[in-house]
Amino acid sequence: MFYAVQRVMADHNVIWTGTPAIVTAAGELDGGITRIEAALEVQLRDITGHAEDKGEAENNMIAQTLDVAGKVRAYATTQGDEAMAEAMNLSESELRRYRDSEVAQRCQDVHDTANGVLAALAGYGVNAAKLTALQAAIDAYLAANPAPRVAITERKNARQQIEILVGEILDLLHLQMDGLMQGYSITEPDFFRLYFDARIIVDLGGKGEGEEPVPPAPTP
Repeated sequence: MFYAVQRVMADHNVIWTGTPAIVTAAGELDGGITRIEAALEVQLRDITGHAEDKGEAENNMIAQTLDVAGKVRAYATTQGDEAMAEAMNLSESELRRYRDSEVAQRCQDVHDTANGVLAALAGYGVNAAKLTALQAAIDAYLAANPAPRVAITERKNARQQIEILVGEILDLLHLQMDGLMQGYSITEPDFFRLYFDARIIVDLGGKGEGEEPVPPAPTP
């Protein structure tokens, strides 16, 4: 209905452009429709990619963590450091049982432990480049982690915004534009009829049509 009214106003703007109140109201209608379109774009946006990105980042982080942890555990065992060896005794299933923030911290612990004995790990296949890659994987996971939740929140906010904007445009039509159109029943009856025809709301749910509003019959 909003688009139909907007089209009628645009097609017949020569009739009403000399009336400042209508110019203002028509501008508010255009602006409101634009804002609804922007909110709809957010609401209808496919957010599955965020969850996929998070999953890929987690997989990469866990894989690199287990690689480093296994090598550090081997080193700790040769040194008789049972505490370090036990701390590095990790499995994929264990890491995946942690909450989002906890798994990142556990992986960070592995990184920091390895970094503390980095000089001794050269013979075990752990060097600065490997730890840099692990840190990058942890950072990438932390960056991707809140994305799905943020996207869901944005969609919820967009839905609420659409409801508010629709109400504002309906008020604009009911309280301003409908009244401003009444005079055209005399001077521009065709435009008057087209405007109120556009104001008919069609129920797409199949419950029929309702007229909103019902204009008075044009004066002969």
